[in-house]
Amino acid sequence: MKSGQDEKIKRILVACIVLIIICVVCILVSIRFMDKYSDKVAETASLKQKLYDFEQDIKKLDMKTKELEAMRYDLSLEKRGITKDYSTIKDKYASLGKTIKTLERDVNILQEAFKMVGVNETDPLIGDEEGNEDGLQLSVLQSRNDELLRELAVKTKEKMILKIALESQAKRLGLSEQYDPELKKILKDLVSSLQ
Repeated sequence: MKSGQDEKIKRILVACIVLIIICVVCILVSIRFMDKYSDKVAETASLKQKLYDFEQDIKKLDMKTKELEAMRYDLSLEKRGITKDYSTIKDKYASLGKTIKTLERDVNILQEAFKMVGVNETDPLIGDEEGNEDGLQLSVLQSRNDELLRELAVKTKEKMILKIALESQAKRLGLSEQYDPELKKILKDLVSSLQ
């Protein structure tokens, strides 16, 4: 009977040892799974943070895109205004060119008239010094008059171009009749460089 009892105890001990080994294996397997799970949780948190950062970057890029679109729109409006001013100046400059040609034609007619008057006044048969002096003074005055007329035409052209440019810039910039002196100087330099 004792041997049967010993046999039972041995079986119970073997069963307990097997059960302990199974428990230890289960604990080891669960520890390994817990480590994997904590790694996955950390990876998921990292991915969530990266996703949040990407969303913030996308919002910033959207804002920059909107700013660039607004700037592009402003530049297109500015371009339209400049194109309109350019066409206005071009049209007025063309009419100014016609006016200058008319003035030059009138000056030429006046010069021819002065020459004819000068020829009629100086008679080659009269050889006195007083007649020659008057003819000389008349030719000097006539050449000086021609120079003054040329200077007047150039000054008139400059002033008209400057006035056109100032008016169009003032309208575009919303300025009143009292122009900005610095803008006036810049435009005057621009006009003189164009000639």
